[in-house]
Amino acid sequence: MSGRLYQLPLLPRTLHAVRPVAPEAPAGKKQAAARRTPLWYAICLPQLMTADTLAYTARQTAIAELLGSLSASVSIEPPDSFVFEVRSTLNYFGGIQRIRSRLQAQLLPLLQSWGLPGDIQQAASPTPAASLLLARAGCNVLVYRPENLRSALGGLPVQLLPQPAHKSRQLHNSGLRRLRDLWRLPQHGLWQRFGADFVGQLDRCLGKVASPIKPYQSPPFFRSRLEFEYAVENTQILLHGAEELLARLCGFLRQRELAATHVSLNLEHEHQQATALDLELRQPSRAEDHLRLLAQTRLDTLVLPAPVLGIQIEVTHFEPFHASVHSLSGVETARSSAPSSRHLIIPLLEQLQARLGNAAVCSLLCRNAHRPEQAGQGLTYGSTVGAANASMEAATASQRPCWLLPEPLPLRQEQGRLYYRSSLRLLSGPERIETGWWSGQEIRRDYYVARNRQGMHLWIFHARSEEHGRERNWFLHGIFD
Repeated sequence: MSGRLYQLPLLPRTLHAVRPVAPEAPAGKKQAAARRTPLWYAICLPQLMTADTLAYTARQTAIAELLGSLSASVSIEPPDSFVFEVRSTLNYFGGIQRIRSRLQAQLLPLLQSWGLPGDIQQAASPTPAASLLLARAGCNVLVYRPENLRSALGGLPVQLLPQPAHKSRQLHNSGLRRLRDLWRLPQHGLWQRFGADFVGQLDRCLGKVASPIKPYQSPPFFRSRLEFEYAVENTQILLHGAEELLARLCGFLRQRELAATHVSLNLEHEHQQATALDLELRQPSRAEDHLRLLAQTRLDTLVLPAPVLGIQIEVTHFEPFHASVHSLSGVETARSSAPSSRHLIIPLLEQLQARLGNAAVCSLLCRNAHRPEQAGQGLTYGSTVGAANASMEAATASQRPCWLLPEPLPLRQEQGRLYYRSSLRLLSGPERIETGWWSGQEIRRDYYVARNRQGMHLWIFHARSEEHGRERNWFLHGIFD
């Protein structure tokens, strides 16, 4: 048997078979060949096109999620098509007609909810490229055997092939209107005249060359829940429950080569809002021991408002997992040893965040401002700042302390000497700063670096205006590490 070509009309839903006259192949060989041949179902929805990019992307994602219930391999084919493999699910759903009916039953209400027409252009064939062409042409056919692809595609216009405008004009000027006109020409001549990419498209349609597709993958999401047999008030029991949920999470991450950046634990109470425990990670992680330590640190500082009936863990933010780089001897390479100090401090910062709260651990950001009080800004993890106000380097090359006092502290003066715990000796300066005259908050200061007898290095300034109430006074503004 050379193959079968089925017509799939939209109405009625019965399949009409067009059977070419040919000798029947043995049933066993025919069934084995059918199982080995994939079957790609394509749908084309031109009504999805819209100028609203966000709405267009949301519609594509919703339809891809819907098709995921019919196939394990779904691909979005811009701008208006989808293709999914159904050979592996034919027996499960009871045949191609059941799949088609199920598709319409799920897709039509979705299109109606968006206010779009319910017209669905569809086709199925052994290659995704051929199915897309047939669906976009509105043929609504089902081709089971690869041998029938030439006859099924022969009547399609060549303009359906994705190609530049000048290539379409070249085909038109050559008198090539249908794909069957291309089948009659020598492949070498097509390659010389129209290029290897064009011939490759034809070969992918006929199954001579594999048609690569990019499978759609829904955004990763993890949620798991653990319910206690009785109300729990002991944090150690809560920790055991959290450890079990974290073990499930790490197994999920290892299976998908992902790492988590934000873990949310919710403690459920009776007749009361759940208590949220958020574990902020400064670098993506899937280390179970580290996550357990952060959860334990967070629970140790928690005062339960009510007994806990269950725990739920949820993760929505993921990053690809990057393993550490080691040489064959087990020693870190130069590439991985450079940021080693940063990798050592990050777990400590995450533990401090878990114990003190996310807002208690800040990073310093330099800003382009001459006034020292405005030259630095503390940012909590996850905060953003405008690029116009941020600078990776200080505005001046002079020596500045990282620790500035909330308010300048007046220094004691006796017999012409300055004192802070003991007498001060000036080491460098002055650095003159005069700014703010246009805002009504003018400052005129001369800054010096000084040291007392205890060895403390201090940043002091001499006020050259009545900025702090008294004229020509000395103040302590910062302390060096």
